[in-house]
Amino acid sequence: MICFTILAHEDERVLTEQIKNIRHYIPNVKIVLYNGGANRDFGSCQGIPICPYSRPLQYGKLGRFLYDVMHWLEETNIEYDYLINLDSDVLFIKPGFESFIEEVMEGYDCMGAHMQMQRSAHDNPQFYPGVTLWNEWHRWQPFFQTNYFVRYFNPAQVYRRSIVRKIVDETDFNQLEQLLAATNTFAMEEMLYATLVMKYGGKCREYPWDYEESLQYVRTVKPISFDEMKAAKLESHYYWVHPVKGETFTFMSMLSKQLDHKQKSGQ
Repeated sequence: MICFTILAHEDERVLTEQIKNIRHYIPNVKIVLYNGGANRDFGSCQGIPICPYSRPLQYGKLGRFLYDVMHWLEETNIEYDYLINLDSDVLFIKPGFESFIEEVMEGYDCMGAHMQMQRSAHDNPQFYPGVTLWNEWHRWQPFFQTNYFVRYFNPAQVYRRSIVRKIVDETDFNQLEQLLAATNTFAMEEMLYATLVMKYGGKCREYPWDYEESLQYVRTVKPISFDEMKAAKLESHYYWVHPVKGETFTFMSMLSKQLDHKQKSGQ
């Protein structure tokens, strides 16, 4: 069973549509909200659990989000097989994601998009988050106890529950709190957890995508178009697209369902 954790803080109508979208394509799923904004009532009418460790987060500094959720899930002993984090602009586009995860995660503990492994500041000097981490490596290296870090694009990182337990049980969270409070590393959430997986002996893999092709469907800024979403539905390994913003989310979700209906009816 998959447990999704959604990081969101504004536009509850979009959150409602995202929850509907997830449940339409993945009925057997648990969903937890992390409220990253100042409105403490946000999401309270959605009928899903809200992580009680939620707090306001700043763009580029979302590092604590996943460990707050991991910690709470282990405290409450919620049953799941895979924990997957979602941004508020991830749209699912076809059924079969749960079976896909079971298949591609065989023998692995962690998966994400656009995986990198960096062993020096020269490995990818164009990758800004990595540059900022290398600037603070003298602080983070004693915590990781590695000579490298692993990076994934943030949305839809996948963690097997057994590795989540290991992270929660073996990580010095007081040390991590201090590091996160002082860090100027940008997008630490892209590097922190995958590196911990490797530190604790886990195996990481990338989504089974061609990198250049995937930039059509999974990217940072430019919103996904209808034609791109339609094309992604025909590709075997793409079950979600990103980013789909604001009111467009409702429209794209509806169009995806209409395409499903047309495919079933042979139109």
